Amino acid sequence: MKTVLILLVVFAGIQTIIRFWPLPSSLWQDIYMVADAREVVVLGGYYIQSNDANFGEVTAALKSTSGLRVIKEGPPLLAVYRSWFWGFPDIIELWEDAGTLHIRGHSVLGGWDLGSNKKRIIKWLNP
Repeated sequence: MKTVLILLVVFAGIQTIIRFWPLPSSLWQDIYMVADAREVVVLGGYYIQSNDANFGEVTAALKSTSGLRVIKEGPPLLAVYRSWFWGFPDIIELWEDAGTLHIRGHSVLGGWDLGSNKKRIIKWLNP
């Protein structure tokens, strides 16, 4: 019983730290960007640009995602997505420039997201 209580307190402590960790407006570093790159995959994030996607449709798909909260309407639109169980935050940025849609997501905590940002962004682009 004592072990269960200790585990519960540790779990609650970790959840508190994750949930109240300060969120930056963006974690994406421009050093990841390569001139004329249409897609960039980094360990904790993903960036893609598309001429085929509709900004309004992608915005609607993004906003209908459970666990996502819009921080700033934009430009760029900034949102934070939190994973279901642990609540790890990912920063999502969406903007349009000269008819090209840009979207990127990056983990706030940790350096590896198991490809979750890429999967989520591809899903938003192809509803």
